[in-house]
Amino acid sequence: MSSWAVWFAIATVVLPATQATEQSLSQRHARAPLVMLVGCAAATAQAHIWNLTRAGQRIESSRAGITTNDKSSLEQQPLGRDTYQLIGVADFVDAETSRTIGDRGRILTSERVNATGTLANGRKVGVKGLFIDANPPRINLTSVVDLGPCAVEAGR
Repeated sequence: MSSWAVWFAIATVVLPATQATEQSLSQRHARAPLVMLVGCAAATAQAHIWNLTRAGQRIESSRAGITTNDKSSLEQQPLGRDTYQLIGVADFVDAETSRTIGDRGRILTSERVNATGTLANGRKVGVKGLFIDANPPRINLTSVVDLGPCAVEAGR
């Protein structure tokens, strides 16, 4: 068999596999859009999972961080009726809670933990993250902003 025939045989196997991988990655990306929404933060029995209750409408976003304009928009968003699990919370809870997640407590002292404390029980928060269409639906957090107490709104 000539070297040209060998390269042709390899190309007919490798090229379609590469294209299939690219399509698979593209499909996975399409299933996890970056979204922004508001709701009430609620701790669960598991430190690494929180709930976002009374969540409003999801808005797709192109940036992972919450800008000043995003915060202004989120402050105007009404609460809703949906609930999401929040994952990837370790950077957004308080330092002591963060240390209970995974191996952080073994590795880091409270002073060394990189945690913002913006995800706090009973607070209205604006979040951004990857939406994971699962049961229950999840948001893998990329950014959190505190919007004040999660007070009961009139009519709710």
